[in-house]
Formats: sequence, C-alpha cells, structure tokens
Amino acid sequence: MAVNFSTSLSNDPLDPDVRDRIRKDWDIELRQHQKEVLERIDTQKRWRLEDNERINLREQWGTEVEKHDREVEDRLKRDEEHKSHMHEQWEREVEEHKKEVEELRRREEQDRIILREKWNREVEEHEREVEERRKHEEEERLRLNMFWTDLASHTCTTYATREYTARLVNVPSYYNRRVEACMATPVKIHGVEYMPKWCEDHGPNDVRGHWEVDQHEPDCASYWIRYKNLGCISPGSGQRRIEHYLEHLPSGADWKEFCATTPASFLGMHFMGSEFCFQNKGGTYGHWVFDDESCK
Repeated sequence: MAVNFSTSLSNDPLDPDVRDRIRKDWDIELRQHQKEVLERIDTQKRWRLEDNERINLREQWGTEVEKHDREVEDRLKRDEEHKSHMHEQWEREVEEHKKEVEELRRREEQDRIILREKWNREVEEHEREVEERRKHEEEERLRLNMFWTDLASHTCTTYATREYTARLVNVPSYYNRRVEACMATPVKIHGVEYMPKWCEDHGPNDVRGHWEVDQHEPDCASYWIRYKNLGCISPGSGQRRIEHYLEHLPSGADWKEFCATTPASFLGMHFMGSEFCFQNKGGTYGHWVFDDESCK
C-alpha cells in the first residue's frame, strides 16, 4: 500500500521554520534599508559638499568679480587721467606750434617786405639806368641822324602777318651800340610806326631790322570754308568732329602755321586756330573736336 505525502509551505507564525524564514526576510529588508539609508546619507553628504563647493565658488567668483570691477575701474580711471594728460599736452604743443608758426610767418613777412623794398629800389635804379641810357642813345641816334632805308616786304609768316626788313644807315664805324640803335629806331609801315622785333648786326653799313606786321595785311588773311559736320567720333564718346577747308593760303606760306593760327567760329564757339591739320590733294583741312551731349 502506497502512502502519498504532500508537502506545502506553512505560513503559521508559530512554526519555527516560518519564524526563521520571516526573520531572514527581515534581516534582508533591514540590511537593504540600512544600505539605502547609508546611500541616502552619502548622497546628502555629497550634496552638502557640492553645496559648499558651489557656495565657495560663488564667493570666490564674487570676490573675483569685485576684484575685476576694481581693476576695470582703476584702469578706466588711469586711462581717463592719461587721456586728460595727453589732451592737455597736445593743447600745449598745438599752442606752441601756433606761436612758432605765427612767429615764422611774421619773420617771413618782414623778410619779404625787406626783399620787396630792396627789389623795388633795384628795379627803380635799373629803370632809371635804362631810361638814362635810352635817352642818351636816342640823343646820340638823333644827333647822328640814323634812319631806315631799303624797306622791303616778304612772305606771310602767320595769319594776317607779314615780315618786313630794312637797313639802318648813317651808322658810324666807331659806333658800338648798333643793335640798340636798331631796336630804338621806328619805321613807318602802312602809315603806322613800328619798332623792330629783332635786329641783325653785320657791320656799320649792314644793320638790318625785322618787323612782323599784323595790321592791314589782307593778302596774309586766310579763312575757313566748306563747313562739314563729321558727326560723333564714336558711339558713346560724347564728342563731335567738325571739318573746314582752309581758303586763301598765301603762296609759299607754311600751311601748318596758317592752319593753326587762322581763327574759326561755328556753333556759337570761337577758336584761334584748328586743333588738327592735314593736307589732302594739295588742299589744307582743319579738324575740331569738342564735347557734345548728343554723342553720349
């Protein structure tokens, strides 16, 4: 006959095994609780240390901030004092420089006045000497009765201007101021007296004067014809080109000289001569270039 034993855990507190098991569970819970308590105590200690460290850091930071603020304030104060000192020094230097410049100007002005007075005296003295010499030469020239002969006209030299020459006579062989006498002796051309422009001395019997007469010389007066508007130099250039043909160019004359000195007027503008000159098939042409808003 078989006997079945069924075993089950008893929860009876009076059972010694149950009490042992409960006691062990309590020990485990107690140790766990003590461990948690210790951990909590350690955590609180760590928090207090961290709080203390933060407080110390905050106090240290506050001290450093105060120190930094004091240093900044001191530095700003020193900078301000330095700026003030430099400004005062600069103002003194500027004032001293102004005084030096003013004194230098005063001395320079005084020197200029002295030099100007000296120069004026020298000019006046030179003019007196020149005038006295001129009077003396004039008196001597009149006494010797020097005059011009062999007055001759030559080619046109420039626009409306012709060259003339003549020979001075009654010049003594001992007279050593022949050029001065030549330059001081006038000649009549077209009823008007002209002084020579320059003189050549080839000896007592060959003193020659040269004149360039720019009045009453119609044969030397060239002029422009055939006005032609050549349009804008190029698109956007802002400049226009005009062409003229030079008419009545004197025979044997320098075409470049007459082209550059013959006046022209057009479009409300006046020019003393052409800006660009050239020849084409024996004819002389002039070009003018000027600003024109319509060419922009």
